[in-house]
Amino acid sequence: MRLSRMRTPLFLLVFAILVAGCGDETTVGVDSVSSETPEMMAAALVELVTEDHTFGTGPAPFTEYLIQNQTDPSAADPTASVEGPARPLTDEEREAIEDAISALGPVRWIDDPSDYRTADLVPTIEEAAILGVGEPSIDADTGLVPVSMWCGGLCGTWLTYRLDLVNDVWTVTGFEGPIAVS
Repeated sequence: MRLSRMRTPLFLLVFAILVAGCGDETTVGVDSVSSETPEMMAAALVELVTEDHTFGTGPAPFTEYLIQNQTDPSAADPTASVEGPARPLTDEEREAIEDAISALGPVRWIDDPSDYRTADLVPTIEEAAILGVGEPSIDADTGLVPVSMWCGGLCGTWLTYRLDLVNDVWTVTGFEGPIAVS
């Protein structure tokens, strides 16, 4: 069954929930990628796919994961300009993400997500999800990681996870800022 038929399209809404401000964090830039970003990115994407996939309880129905091979400037906000800064994911980031997500299904790295969407916005690979991750920011033992998941015209999620260093492991502990679901 196609993912687009598994959704109840008439009452799915795009909404935003504003949460407390982010505080004074340090943004990880192109020239200063932290050695901690691979683990943070992987943890955030796993949380999105396993817990916040919007398909209720149980595992997500995806058969393949199409992951953008560069940071996605609009990962946390579907209305953001895609003209923002992006950088190729480092080998370490790609390896951490692939190790984590491949346990859930096949992974394919992609350059441009629009190349993998039909005219009606469904992924060209049936029952696949397109995943994006934005540039993480870190402030001591807390980090923010924007993520996105696209699985059809009425099937998408954009948000920023808050992660905390718990027993030396980056762990998703909540959300920060707006959340959009389609």
